[in-house]
Amino acid sequence: MPSRLLTAHLALFTVALLYGANYSIAKIAMPDPIPPAAFIMLRVLAASLLFWITSFWLKEKVAKADILRLAIASAFGVACNQLLFFKGLEMTSPISASLIMLTAPIVVLLFSVFFLGERLNSLKIIGIVLGVIGAAYLILNTGSSAAFKARNPLLGNLLIGGNAVAYSIYLIMIKPLTQKYQAITLLKWVFLFGCLYVLPFGGPGALAIPYSQLSAEIWAVLAFVLIGVTFLAYLLNAWALQRLPASVVSSYIYLQPLLAALVAILLAADELRPALFISAAFIFSGLFLISYKKRKPKLEEQGV
Repeated sequence: MPSRLLTAHLALFTVALLYGANYSIAKIAMPDPIPPAAFIMLRVLAASLLFWITSFWLKEKVAKADILRLAIASAFGVACNQLLFFKGLEMTSPISASLIMLTAPIVVLLFSVFFLGERLNSLKIIGIVLGVIGAAYLILNTGSSAAFKARNPLLGNLLIGGNAVAYSIYLIMIKPLTQKYQAITLLKWVFLFGCLYVLPFGGPGALAIPYSQLSAEIWAVLAFVLIGVTFLAYLLNAWALQRLPASVVSSYIYLQPLLAALVAILLAADELRPALFISAAFIFSGLFLISYKKRKPKLEEQGV
């Protein structure tokens, strides 16, 4: 695999690790002392500031027609995606949420076929099936921590499902723009519009948070979510999207249940089980098949 593609895959692995840990870490601060909508307000505000500051050195302009596309993409990729995810995560368990999120790569692949002209072949179909089997096996054989009781799993799972669809639409809409602009340029606009969308829902709650009374643990959770899961993850995801198909980028969601379980083990919240190794074989096999491309024969091999 060329070093350029290998770097893109490493970036996506980092994103999957951040998201996988987020399932458990974010719930530490929700809904008390930070309500879900207020948490999202802090996320998009922090990310917007960081991306605009970082973009100061780029000085890249965006065409007016593309600004509108970014505004629409932001509605799905920031507002709907994050509001639905955090509200759903509050109501259901991290394991159930990660299972529902497995629908995203399927939606992205179907959207890519219809709207981006991406070809659907047997390897990608088999890869999706293997990924779903591996992640589902892990989820069904890991169980749910008593610390994360689901108060309304049905509604929570429906909201997580809506989040998966919204994120898929975002990837499809942003993909053409990644060929024209730098990732930071795109994301500074995406999160700026996101601030406007989320403000009515999360603004009042963010102002009401008792910041002076927050513990060191809650501040650590905030730092992880605001900087790692939001700024760094979105940046790496957009950067990888410039180098890999949208279906490949979204397929890394299969790694999230595996990495979430590994983080839980490191935090002594779970134990090492055979299910981890079995599911890992399926997940990595699925990722390989989805991202696999046949090498074109060299000129001398073609008889030219």
